[in-house]
Amino acid sequence: MAAIFQKDSALIADEAEASRLHNKGCYGEPQSGGSLRLNLLEALYLYESERLVISGPERQEMSFGDLVTYASRRIANFEVRYIVYSDMRRRGLIVNLAGDTHDGIDFHLYRRGDTPKTASPHAFVISISERQMFNLDYLFALSAGAAGTGKEIILAIVDEEGDITYYRMKSMEPRAGVREHFTRIYTGILLSDRVLIPSAEDAAEMRSSGFYGNQLGTGLQISMIEAAYLTGRKVLKLLSAKTGRNASFAAVMDVSARIDNSFGEKMAVYEDLKRRGFIVKTGFKYGSHFRAYDADPEKAHAKYLVHAVSPGYVSTWPEISRAVRLSHGVRKEILFARAAADRADYLELKRHIL
Repeated sequence: MAAIFQKDSALIADEAEASRLHNKGCYGEPQSGGSLRLNLLEALYLYESERLVISGPERQEMSFGDLVTYASRRIANFEVRYIVYSDMRRRGLIVNLAGDTHDGIDFHLYRRGDTPKTASPHAFVISISERQMFNLDYLFALSAGAAGTGKEIILAIVDEEGDITYYRMKSMEPRAGVREHFTRIYTGILLSDRVLIPSAEDAAEMRSSGFYGNQLGTGLQISMIEAAYLTGRKVLKLLSAKTGRNASFAAVMDVSARIDNSFGEKMAVYEDLKRRGFIVKTGFKYGSHFRAYDADPEKAHAKYLVHAVSPGYVSTWPEISRAVRLSHGVRKEILFARAAADRADYLELKRHIL
């Protein structure tokens, strides 16, 4: 099959070949007179697949290197986009360039068996190099832009060897139905970086009602974030081990912020998860901030691992990949929680198989 290279595209003039290629693989854009115009990614893929010979303006045959060199000058992030495009095509998927329809989206992806003539795309695909930064605010903006369309968002992360890891991304409104019932005010002792509930009776009730802390002797050890939450709800009265005086909510927050500079966003996310009906425990052993349970932690596994961050959070994709893989390995979903003044926004990343 022959095509003529034209600036940012390649034109198949033969009407029969053009029709066959478009109808069978949904390649290109039909032109008046029966020809077919291919974009540079389509042309390069068909050339690489040995299904297309491309001639330049002087009728000389163009090489793969010629096409790659030209396309890299004309298309931003060309090599990453092409690796993703060709991978999806080799998998037998129908995928088209998104164009300027959706800012930040590279491709429209169709379900197997669907075509642009019979259905709308089921997913938007974004191609990303592993060297790019993970920008949470940007991903939230993309998710918000796609929210009204009903489309999935798939992130295609290309590593330095050209292998691709696909993630499905979506904004979440996690919910659970756990409700706590406190019958009185409990007393705790504020230590350097945790709180002790010395009364066995208090410890037993706090443990059974909200699954707080862990047993220590006949009492209960709870974390600073649990102590701050309970103090703020006015069901826990704290005495400082150093001074013997009452420790106010503000004092607990101040101590916590001094020993943990990310305590503010953690506290905001912790409170939001509690309002949503979750039992919240530390996620340290899983490399995250929290485990969120929708049932008794002693009888059920955590539903989510939650990582609390502030607006403007950026990281590297290798770090994010490690977090997602770890959560997958322990059969949990991971949520990145962006703390706001009175709530948190949640973004889920999940390994995806095309």
